[in-house]
Amino acid sequence: MSYADDTRLWLEARSLLSKQRNKDAVVNYYTNRGMDPDEAREMIYSIYQENLSENRKSAMGWLLGGGGGMVLFILLLFVGGWVTLFSLVGIFISLVILLIGVGRFCIAKGYEMDEEV
Repeated sequence: MSYADDTRLWLEARSLLSKQRNKDAVVNYYTNRGMDPDEAREMIYSIYQENLSENRKSAMGWLLGGGGGMVLFILLLFVGGWVTLFSLVGIFISLVILLIGVGRFCIAKGYEMDEEV
């Protein structure tokens, strides 16, 4: 198979996986089209694991951003003695970002890539 055929197959499998949300059904689809069952299962599970890994990396970015913001604004608040509206609003916004990151990390799925907003 050429590189273009492999890429087309990979993209089609990724699309089917996001629509079906059932790894075994997609494996059966490719098995019925003539692909070796072990090869189909390996391809689908590798796509699933890649998507899951990317979604968790994205969620980790949200966690690090929110946590870093919390540390920065708490340092400004307590060490710098700057009790200002800026510090309090910054802590609140960082807390929201941190909670979004925790939520995204907990519900990360490997069926499709989460699109960044």
